[in-house]
Amino acid sequence: MIGLKFKGRPPIKLAETVYDVAHLKNEYAQVIMDRNQTINDEFIGSVIAQGIMGYEGRNPKPALNENGDFVGTDLDLLSFLVPLSARGAVIEIPKYRNRRKIIKRSGERKIGTNQFGPITSLVSNKDVFSFSVRVHDKTISFKNPETEKEELGGFRSYMVVDCDGYWYDGWNRIVWDPNRSENEFLSQKGLWTGNKVLFKHYVHPNRWQSVYGAPYLLKKMLITRFNDEAGFYRQEIKRLLGLGICFPLGEKKQSRATVASGETEAIKVKTMEMNLTIPEFSGAYSPVSDSQDGLLSAYRRQKLLTYSWKPSVQFVARANELAFMRYGLDANKEKIAHWMGKRNWEAWKKTPRSAKFQRMVLSNDMALLYRLKEKTEHISAI
Repeated sequence: MIGLKFKGRPPIKLAETVYDVAHLKNEYAQVIMDRNQTINDEFIGSVIAQGIMGYEGRNPKPALNENGDFVGTDLDLLSFLVPLSARGAVIEIPKYRNRRKIIKRSGERKIGTNQFGPITSLVSNKDVFSFSVRVHDKTISFKNPETEKEELGGFRSYMVVDCDGYWYDGWNRIVWDPNRSENEFLSQKGLWTGNKVLFKHYVHPNRWQSVYGAPYLLKKMLITRFNDEAGFYRQEIKRLLGLGICFPLGEKKQSRATVASGETEAIKVKTMEMNLTIPEFSGAYSPVSDSQDGLLSAYRRQKLLTYSWKPSVQFVARANELAFMRYGLDANKEKIAHWMGKRNWEAWKKTPRSAKFQRMVLSNDMALLYRLKEKTEHISAI
């Protein structure tokens, strides 16, 4: 147990939903904290759905004002991309300039100058505020060394928000064919400008409040659970390999040689680290069987946790954190959502030599922490 203590009497009028999560009375929080409880797609979808990150239920301002002048919609791009990603929408990015050093894999070649394919996921950087759309790009051709046949499609991430947390200027538009639901929403809300939707915001300014909400706290708890559970299964993999159990042929694809090209330069960007301290997880994960099936089970589970579930939850959490840094801090003075009662941020260090954070105590077992910092990033020098 962390054993945090309030100074004086506990603050009053904390939102009930936040109180329930902070005191582990919330049913989702209880599942997350118990290693005996299985996390699955349905559970994760329910946690992600708490807190609007999409266009359904939104009432954005129209693109044109009452005089017919263009003002731009306040629907944000990241929220709009979430449902597109969920349905695997096919998009085209006509022109794109790499922000990082170009990585070329052996046996691959690029066809044309555009980028085109279905969205497979949305990606956020855990250290800086960059956001990307991951596409199975059909303009990438790969020659299969076993069959010697060319196959179309390679996974690529294309940055839409730069590592400094602002619009990335290496692209200017995304082309897609809206489905019926998207077209109806955009038409009814007056968001079309001709055949385009022009976005002013990548993340909505009001989203800064989300870091104070129960949905955000649950997402941060879930990310910690993913790390904990994935670590357990990696240890299981190591244990079984030590017993001489091997993967079946073809289960683990051999990585292809890569060549990085282009000059880079180092820049410093302002970013923010936000953490949620929680108690120790209870219970224990079940060891897998001492067999090849057990090895496969552990391997596939840790891949699912690390490369599928965690990025989807982290994307929404990082969008909230970016909004807080960009719109929730005024000269480094924090705005606080009204439902937090009388809770405030206070300077805090875990040890005299540790980094200085700002801390808001939520309960005797849970606290929200953040600190602003600079990080060095290596980007393309072009």
